[in-house]
Amino acid sequence: MSPETIRWTTDHVQSNHGIGVLLRGKSGDILDGKSFAAMVHAFGAWIETDSEETSRRVHNALVTVVTGTEESVKVANNG
Repeated sequence: MSPETIRWTTDHVQSNHGIGVLLRGKSGDILDGKSFAAMVHAFGAWIETDSEETSRRVHNALVTVVTGTEESVKVANNG
């Protein structure tokens, strides 16, 4: 499978209390914790972010503590 671009934003009607949502690729569908957990278990999906701050926001948006997927959100080591 090829990588899919995921965009995090707080400017969405379903962003609760400024936590933000993750939007999938060109479709703009919301990626929630349950969907992400299914992808992790099905084919080892992960999300790379560019900073610890973005990683924290992704964790909050997906509620990774509840889904048990916190190790699947990684900061890319580009240097």
